[in-house]
Amino acid sequence: MMSCDCRFDEDGPDEEDLVPADPLHVDADGNLVEVRVINGQEVVVHYTDPIPEKDRSVIQGIPCTTALRTVIDISTDPQVDQVGLDQMVADCLERGLFTVAEARARIAEPDMVQRRGAALLAAALDRRHSGDTD
Repeated sequence: MMSCDCRFDEDGPDEEDLVPADPLHVDADGNLVEVRVINGQEVVVHYTDPIPEKDRSVIQGIPCTTALRTVIDISTDPQVDQVGLDQMVADCLERGLFTVAEARARIAEPDMVQRRGAALLAAALDRRHSGDTD
């Protein structure tokens, strides 16, 4: 199973954006990550197995991970800094993609407690909510 995040700027990809510098690498949790360009858009694919059913979703017929799991997975990407993670979390919360309580419950589960992305998400939630559980 894989999760992905799509990156693009407002004016679309530049020519140099179409060829990933390092298409394959291993993330902080030891999972393979591949950068692909699909229809001119950079897509970062995270490979891990197995992904629990609770972390799976289908968007327009395409199997992917939930917004919460995607945030956990991509938070370890070197291109995602603290400010970017905080903005991503704020956006997900404002759009109702997950709640603080759902995020805290998921990152406390046994399969998440050792994941660096879960710890990064916990820190982002702490910075945003300082104990709030909306």
